[in-house]
Amino acid sequence: MQKFSANLASVISIFFITIVCVLSVFGQTASSEFADKSKDSTADENAAIIQISDSEAFDKKNELSVLGGFVPETARLYGGSRKSTYGFAAVRYSRRLASGDSLALKYQIDFIPLALINYERQRVVQIAPNTFDLERERETVYGIGVAPVGLQLNFRRKKKVQPFVGLTLGMIYFAKSIPDDRSPVFPDRIGTHLNFVTSGGGGVEFATASERSYTAGFKLQHISNASRGNINPGFDQSLFYFGYTFKKW
Repeated sequence: MQKFSANLASVISIFFITIVCVLSVFGQTASSEFADKSKDSTADENAAIIQISDSEAFDKKNELSVLGGFVPETARLYGGSRKSTYGFAAVRYSRRLASGDSLALKYQIDFIPLALINYERQRVVQIAPNTFDLERERETVYGIGVAPVGLQLNFRRKKKVQPFVGLTLGMIYFAKSIPDDRSPVFPDRIGTHLNFVTSGGGGVEFATASERSYTAGFKLQHISNASRGNINPGFDQSLFYFGYTFKKW
């Protein structure tokens, strides 16, 4: 578990370093633009410009975001799913497909350059001619992935606080097959490198400027190999995640 905590700390560090870099680049651009406007306009005119800018931001169709999340080990949700701890960092592209006065439907695709899962291996070993024991040990595995199918429905689309619901479908390729319960007694008890990910949940998006917003969300996530491996217990997770949208156009 200590190794996983260290790995997770690295993921979180990379995530926040990325955010800081993005904030620095786009923050400087926004500051210079605002300074130029201040020199040539009165306070009332600036207020009008800000209102127009905010209105235009809600009508922009494309977005780029960074996000990351973590799930502590929780009890299984159903069936034979196995307990696990999971963390990830991702880049998201969003495209608004349709909208009304109060609703907006977005298509999303997530690129996941770094994901890691920590789970308990369960190996059956023979300790005597007629005696067997179940050995348990923790295993941490890295992966990369993509979620090419994502839909998100935002409510109150022209407000600065927008609740939303959404779902995603994707896949992660892990460096090792998961789970791996092989032993001399059962040499074939192993999953696969490639696993599929489905998730659904909701959250809140907070708009703070013309091209920026923050997201806080929660979703139920399921990882499994769709019975492509010799074993497929699956991993069910209650995932908390946070995101930052730094570009809209």
